[in-house]
Amino acid sequence: MNVGEKLLGRKVVKAPPPRGGMQLVRLESVASFTCSRCTQEKTARLVAVRGDILWCNGCYGRAQASAVEGGRLSQESVGRPPTVSASPPAASDTRPPIPRTEDLAQVVVEELDGGLPHSVVNNGLTVEWKFHVRAEHLLHGTCPVPAEMADRAAPQEPLDLTFSRGRNRIGVLDQQKGVRLGVEGDVPLLTGLTWQPFVLPGTRVSVRWDMWRKVRLAYTPLDKPLVFGGTVVRYAYDPKIMTRELAAFDARVDRVEELVLIALRELGYLDEKGRALLPREALLRNTVERAQPERPPTEKVRGAIDRLLSRRILTWEEGSVNRAGMLHHPARRGETPVPLLCYTPTLREAEREDLRNDVGTAYSTSAHRVAGHLMRIGHLGKEASPEARAAYREDHKRAGLAGPHELPRGFTYVREHERGI
Repeated sequence: MNVGEKLLGRKVVKAPPPRGGMQLVRLESVASFTCSRCTQEKTARLVAVRGDILWCNGCYGRAQASAVEGGRLSQESVGRPPTVSASPPAASDTRPPIPRTEDLAQVVVEELDGGLPHSVVNNGLTVEWKFHVRAEHLLHGTCPVPAEMADRAAPQEPLDLTFSRGRNRIGVLDQQKGVRLGVEGDVPLLTGLTWQPFVLPGTRVSVRWDMWRKVRLAYTPLDKPLVFGGTVVRYAYDPKIMTRELAAFDARVDRVEELVLIALRELGYLDEKGRALLPREALLRNTVERAQPERPPTEKVRGAIDRLLSRRILTWEEGSVNRAGMLHHPARRGETPVPLLCYTPTLREAEREDLRNDVGTAYSTSAHRVAGHLMRIGHLGKEASPEARAAYREDHKRAGLAGPHELPRGFTYVREHERGI
């Protein structure tokens, strides 16, 4: 398949060369399908395809790693030199093979969950579930729903929504009417929502539907507000999603350093702390290829990485890759060890300056500052507005940063502002 073609009713946005007779493609949005190998119902953006046969990403990776399906990887089937030697190592040599530089530039990173419902509970009177907000929910005004609700709710019947603050003290934040159950492709969604301004990608939401017209969405407040990578966070969140879909505007880095950090955060392997990791070769290649409107020379990108390392904004960790080129951290036994560049988002307790004008109650209705930040939208097929580009250009110049003052491809810019909650 090629980029731009349709699969499962979705446009293909990434189509690397086939491996072992199957091609793992990335769709513009999540789609539901039955994996022909494990026979499980899957909802994902990554789909392995061969003719009419569809595999999930997990089955594809396991098959490639064990080299069971389609034989061992060859240079012809992969379209590039294999990640590991096609012949087994000598019995006296138990060390994993050393990956080639060009192989490390093509590593595969597992996809995050698509913001789908989980922990679904249906007791016959209510249906409850949880999910993590993604950028597409904020941009389109949607909320994912499980099959337990989609099968019983009346399509297009208006619903009454209540947004609340959970835990010990329940407080109503907002109420909305006229939200409806719709379907995007074959994925059920609530449509017509207006998310509160303080909701960020990664925010955890608990939802309850009473089988009639009432739906409650609840946020869980943190014990104390935090600053995650330059952005004030007040509610429980997934650090992986926040690292992937938010990039705080930071005056400490120049233009090329900024491009390096964005590429690492958007494409790297993410651990439970929200750290992003990639081999140096993959980071170099992707930073150069994704930069717009002008691609920086490779040597400039190398210099930017070295500066980030010297200032400890980036550090070194050890990971590993399997036969399918899938990246893992920490390193797994039996896989090829690989040095990884690591970005660790700054995480600290919010200070008075971060919460200026706050009256002292952790979750009062007073205003708080939100740092200017980039939000990833390229994977949704969206482009930044002229207003967002102009705002980024102005703030970038004001910060005294060197180089072109153009918004990175695939992101929109949200200016520093105050939000009342």
